[in-house]
Amino acid sequence: MTIATLLDVVRGPEEVPTFGKSLSLEPAQPTTRPDRFPTQAVIVTAAARRIIELSKAGERLESIVVHGRIDPTLHPEFREISENLRELSAKWFPKAQLTLYSEQPSLENAQVRHALFAYDRPVLRLEAGTQKTFTALSGRPGAEFKALVEDMGKLELRNLVVRANFVRGGVDNSTESEVRAWLRYLGVIKPAVVQISTPEKAADGLKPITKTRFGQIAEMIGEKIGAQVEVI
Repeated sequence: MTIATLLDVVRGPEEVPTFGKSLSLEPAQPTTRPDRFPTQAVIVTAAARRIIELSKAGERLESIVVHGRIDPTLHPEFREISENLRELSAKWFPKAQLTLYSEQPSLENAQVRHALFAYDRPVLRLEAGTQKTFTALSGRPGAEFKALVEDMGKLELRNLVVRANFVRGGVDNSTESEVRAWLRYLGVIKPAVVQISTPEKAADGLKPITKTRFGQIAEMIGEKIGAQVEVI
């Protein structure tokens, strides 16, 4: 593994929207060997050095965020990484929230599901109410949508956060029928928090939804699900 790759595993601290001053970790970092990631020993050692360094320097951290361009749950040692980070966070930054942000969680894996309990804020992305919209937004097969919502419904995480980005244009996940279908899934999943956003400007054929519609969706979440709503 190159030095550049190792440095990319742990970055920060930096200000991150919704997470505050955060140390960023990307465990599923590409290496010079195809289909191989840095081992959990390498990742945890790099994280430990930086966390201890920041603590001894008197730095303040609000979050330690595990995320990545390649979803962190795809790392074969994700559970071991998560549990070690839990111990490091509790010892050196007990007030910081250990946070996972996963756009494509591998919830079919029992080890991944178990690992989610290590996090103060496991944030999983779900922004479609139908297979058609899921495929249009993500490019992934509709069958994956069915498996994802079923697996999310079985998690029983009291601190689960669901994040959704609402758009219109080439794809529209803000229609009445789409949002109501999405809310029905949330009713089964029972997240503690729902984070919603819309783009600031149009890009790739997708546009932000109107402020009025955005407000309506936020109200529907509170009324139908009873979850806390966070606007990003």
